Amino acid sequence: MSSNDTKHVQTELSEDEYERFREFAREHGLSLKEAGHEALIEWVERQQRADPNDPAFTVLDDLEDESLPASAETDAREEADLVDEWHGSDESFTLADDPSAQS
Repeated sequence: MSSNDTKHVQTELSEDEYERFREFAREHGLSLKEAGHEALIEWVERQQRADPNDPAFTVLDDLEDESLPASAETDAREEADLVDEWHGSDESFTLADDPSAQS
């Protein structure tokens, strides 16, 4: 990487934070620069991962945990039952003309 391809990041640490960071880097055989680089990259990657506790991922678990009222009953069956019953011949379809072939 040339010097034109890199950017510099600077931060301030308390004396205690600095000593903890310095000791951690030393224990791992890293310079402060290397340890700081690894720490920043790890932090960014961790922030970009999906949070498994995000309600978007837990809504189905929440629904399974709640008992449904009698009015919510359905005749829904298991997916395997539906797949077994469908043979692919129930529906007919025709392909549309290719619009790029029209002049």
